[in-house]
Amino acid sequence: MPMERTGRGEWISKSEFHSRLRRWFRDTNDAVVGDPDAHALTAWVWVRDGHRLARLNADTTRDAVAAYLELVRTLPEIDWSIVPSARGHPTKIAFGPDRIVLPAFHLYADPSTIPSRLFEDNAEGGAA
Repeated sequence: MPMERTGRGEWISKSEFHSRLRRWFRDTNDAVVGDPDAHALTAWVWVRDGHRLARLNADTTRDAVAAYLELVRTLPEIDWSIVPSARGHPTKIAFGPDRIVLPAFHLYADPSTIPSRLFEDNAEGGAA
């Protein structure tokens, strides 16, 4: 059974996100968090982290969730940072002080909630 879906206007907190990931991982054997028939880029869960909104896409894999939950276990106050996505857009979420990127954990910041300075820094080759 897919993880409960939330819309952009029905975002959940990061702590609630962690609880739902744990519950989904424990209670299902699904290969992905969303409907397996959904388009890969379908936003499945919206999460608020401070001033930013982030979306977890439906095609996030079980193995990626396991890797993320392991990071959460070792870094209970896990920081999220924005780094360039595979397409070069500054929207991919990386984790912890080492900015760990989990390739199949498809969590992306909503560009409308990212300060415009970040886009300018990335365009000039600055740090994100």
